[in-house]
Amino acid sequence: MKKIIGTAAQFLLAAMVFAYNPPVGGQSLFLVSNPDQLSGAGSVCGGAIFAPGPDSIALNPALPAMEDRIQLNADFSALVSTVAQTSVFNPTFDTGILIPLKMFTVSGILNGDFCNAQEMNIGNSLNFRTGIAKSVTERISVGLNLYTGFLMSPDADWALGADLGFLYRMPSLGFIKDARLGVSVMNLGKNYTSESLPGINTTALSDLFPSIATIKAGVAGLLLDVRGFKLGASFDITTPTFQNLVFDAGLQMSIKDVVFLKVGENFDIAEVVNGHTNFLPSVGISVKFNFSAANNEYLKSHSWDKSEMIVSGAWQQKYETLQAIGGGVRIKLGQKDTVPPVIKLWDDDDEVLGL
Repeated sequence: MKKIIGTAAQFLLAAMVFAYNPPVGGQSLFLVSNPDQLSGAGSVCGGAIFAPGPDSIALNPALPAMEDRIQLNADFSALVSTVAQTSVFNPTFDTGILIPLKMFTVSGILNGDFCNAQEMNIGNSLNFRTGIAKSVTERISVGLNLYTGFLMSPDADWALGADLGFLYRMPSLGFIKDARLGVSVMNLGKNYTSESLPGINTTALSDLFPSIATIKAGVAGLLLDVRGFKLGASFDITTPTFQNLVFDAGLQMSIKDVVFLKVGENFDIAEVVNGHTNFLPSVGISVKFNFSAANNEYLKSHSWDKSEMIVSGAWQQKYETLQAIGGGVRIKLGQKDTVPPVIKLWDDDDEVLGL
């Protein structure tokens, strides 16, 4: 009986591994439009230097829980192919909003991918995600997403599902400051399938993408934080349907909390084994500006007359003949509250008996 069970388990495992055949780049369907994701700045832990935004829920729905300002973002990437017999210019975009409420933080993001390049053919789709995140304690945050989407070509299809996320944040861990551990379970539902799209293994029909029950786990933190200079690192492991391993590593530098330099590396074992190489690191830069709108009474009444704008750009060689060039803008309304509240038990003019 043990031999029979063992043989059956081996056949089942082999069948699962054989069935894993998403389109090339299908696991990063929701990430190619955003410069932070392209440059490896985003991670399941919120990046090497913690800076979550609306787009972060595509990696971990728990990340926005500790944000205290409304955020708006708009991003665009062009995937440019140098192969003659293919679609040369392939646009992608995303736009999102993050709103902190008293009980939890609400986020939403609309993503569009129109990529039909020979090196990375993921079709044309529109995808929408919305999520809530809550800080359970000062260190622990949890989150839940709901998502839907429509694949318009080459085959019509739809997606509907949910994501779960968890984040544990510590002031320090040894010499690492702002240490974070993150885990998320993504794509729990019906996702896209199209036999017309070429899979990683070109000898077999393509399979579901992004893969169902994709588990992401990672660690991140600051290695240096000295005189306005920060250096952080992040490392993620992703297991799509327990049939593949994807490694992501990011390194980020911050100068005076104004200029941010980002370098990232991605290694997808299944893609590399099947000849779809992507070894060059991605690079990105972001610059933060303060802007004011003192003459706008509506913004002033909401304390938004002074706000922050972050402009980002990134480049990544997705595959040997496909270049991804992205840019985006993120606005944080208002200024970060760094002044603790003052609590008075009585007015200064009141007389207190016995004092």
